[in-house]
Amino acid sequence: MNMHQRGFLMLMTAGLLVGQSARAEPVESEASAPQSTELAIYDQGFGVASEMRRLTPADGENLIRFRRLPLRLDPATVSFVPVAGSPGFEVLEQQFMHDSASPDLLLTRYLGREVEVVADGERHAGRLLHAPHSEEVAEGEGALLLETEDGEARVFINMDRVQQIILPDARTHVQLEPVLQWRAAADEEGPQNIRLTYRVDDIRWEAAYEVMLAEDGQRAYFAARIGLDNRTGGDYQDANIQLISTERGLLRERRRSAVEIPRDRQPGAAALRYTYGVQEPVFEEAAATLAPIHSYRLEQPVTLLDGDHKFVQYARVDALPVTRFYVYDGVRFDRFQRHRRNDWNFGTESHSVVETHLQFENERAEGLGVDLPTGRFRLYQRRADDSVEFLGEDMLMPTSAGESGHVLLGPARGLRGERERTSYTEVTPLRVYEESFQIRLENNTDEVAEIRVVEHLYRWHEFEIVRADAEYEQTADQTIEFRPTLQPGGRRTIHYTVRYSW
Repeated sequence: MNMHQRGFLMLMTAGLLVGQSARAEPVESEASAPQSTELAIYDQGFGVASEMRRLTPADGENLIRFRRLPLRLDPATVSFVPVAGSPGFEVLEQQFMHDSASPDLLLTRYLGREVEVVADGERHAGRLLHAPHSEEVAEGEGALLLETEDGEARVFINMDRVQQIILPDARTHVQLEPVLQWRAAADEEGPQNIRLTYRVDDIRWEAAYEVMLAEDGQRAYFAARIGLDNRTGGDYQDANIQLISTERGLLRERRRSAVEIPRDRQPGAAALRYTYGVQEPVFEEAAATLAPIHSYRLEQPVTLLDGDHKFVQYARVDALPVTRFYVYDGVRFDRFQRHRRNDWNFGTESHSVVETHLQFENERAEGLGVDLPTGRFRLYQRRADDSVEFLGEDMLMPTSAGESGHVLLGPARGLRGERERTSYTEVTPLRVYEESFQIRLENNTDEVAEIRVVEHLYRWHEFEIVRADAEYEQTADQTIEFRPTLQPGGRRTIHYTVRYSW
């Protein structure tokens, strides 16, 4: 190889190296502001946001920054999918930055940079060599070290005497707002759309129902509102919002689906209780997951700014037909929670409270017909003089369109019940038993009252009602219900005998 060829080869190699060196620097760009935002808010205080972003990556390696993000974003949950027709790219690294989240972060970014310190009313300029952490300052420890232009080192030992630390050109050196940065590799240059998804904390929803009974008590003004509370540190413009109800959220309201009674109950285990509308007794506490049970979508987009706590209308009916009824479910399990089926004392304790319930039909024909989420239900009564009386409140459980909804409003004034076991007989030892009860009811009001008397046949699923002096209906596998009507000032006694076989 002659000198001319060798020189040409060296020039070519140098050119390639220069090109590679220049190409090694990633191309920096910023994603567009979020568009078409979808926000799913869970009843556990977090949400999942999905938003459209437009990018313009170069062919090769890129640094892409996303702004307009919430402070409470969880970086580990960030993901994306290219919108149809976009070529896509590969994210090699991801970093979530927000230096102004704490003074420690800001000072760390300025180590080795020029700052100004105001102490005892005097300004001191220099290069920041060391800054104490907030914990050290709170404990009266740590020092701030500054190098001045003339090479002197100034140590500020007493941080109580430092009034201010000025950080010049902050927008250049630190991230004053949350920024998500990707180091990404693209196969081709050009604009493309992606849908960015992430989890965000400190966002909540609640349903609130305000119901005003008309004077006749037959119809009611019904208003359902959704409360939204945004503490995420970010804004959501014209977001399409979906509300998610989870198993854990329903358990938090102390209502459970029916569960099977275990055969051997250990001492100290959670108590069992009956709830009207549930076939089996339920545990007071139980484990639950974040599995979605119900979802509800708001009809109109909502702008939800950071710090907003607003209520948006979900449903409204001016005159919804309603029914008030009363329930006497008098059984109370003994405090020792004995559940052997042939224990003579099982289920003999009782109480005297008659409960008031309100029922309505969630039907389109009645002006409603929408899925209703769990929420606080408050009932008021409008009097003849237009004054308002508060009657009670309860949690309305999820009520789908086409279902009946009802709430428990508390003890009924003027109504009372008593439940007494009158006999317990061993017909065939360890095989057949008979048990008799007497239920006494009183109506001390000036209105006619139908009382639903609920009796749970809890000893065994093989049973027979051998005697009853009132009509009844079997409402569940091991539950019957009497529905006597009592006139004002009336009294009524019901007797029945049940035979168990095993």
